[in-house]
Amino acid sequence: MISIILHLILPMFFYTAVTSALFLCLNLGALEATALSALLVSPVLYYFYYTNQKRRGFILAAGFSLHGCLAYILIFGGALCVLGNYVVETLGLTEMSVSYKEAERYLYSPPFPLQLLASGFLIPFAEEVIFRGLGFAQLREKLPFWLSAVLSAALFGLYHGNLPQGVYAFLIGLALAWLYEVSGTLLAPYLFHVSANLLSLLVMNTERLNSLFYTDQRLVLAAASAAASVICAIRIYGKNNLKEDIV
Repeated sequence: MISIILHLILPMFFYTAVTSALFLCLNLGALEATALSALLVSPVLYYFYYTNQKRRGFILAAGFSLHGCLAYILIFGGALCVLGNYVVETLGLTEMSVSYKEAERYLYSPPFPLQLLASGFLIPFAEEVIFRGLGFAQLREKLPFWLSAVLSAALFGLYHGNLPQGVYAFLIGLALAWLYEVSGTLLAPYLFHVSANLLSLLVMNTERLNSLFYTDQRLVLAAASAAASVICAIRIYGKNNLKEDIV
């Protein structure tokens, strides 16, 4: 139990504490402070992930191959981004949360290049190390897959601090845990996360794309995204099973 707390809770609080210190001491914006925190804490957290994986008998140098799944991972991330946002919008969660509107302002008010660097690449890496590399992997040592996935995804959702982002992060977190389980590499969920975040940024910063979520065609878009997600998941699973058969 203590080991699970150390691997699941402490990294999240460490990341949050550094972010808060940067925000308060350097007078940075919320996104800038979070991105700088991700840049600073990621090497430390990755070191602990690396040592844990060595203890489990994994060789990380051999764990960066995607086995022909790159395109499917990127499409999967984008498709689930669309589907997750559709679920949140359909449930009316964005209108129910004042804290979400404040978070949205912090996320999307900085210059677009900064949004791309921070939310697109730096923050997803820190979150994947924390919630999949340290959190889910440690839970998976003690618990069945689905229970580990649900617990790590729930913590991922709670970490986001508001209902709309929390529900979205929970749904995405389940897919990320499954992807880590199937692929055996942190690179796969990281690229999925990057794809989902980049598409979300493009939608929020592009009026024409954003309008797709508020037209009569959004149900069709959600259905197409669900179908694409299923196809990509099947292909990723198949290619990784083929890899195991060959090895």
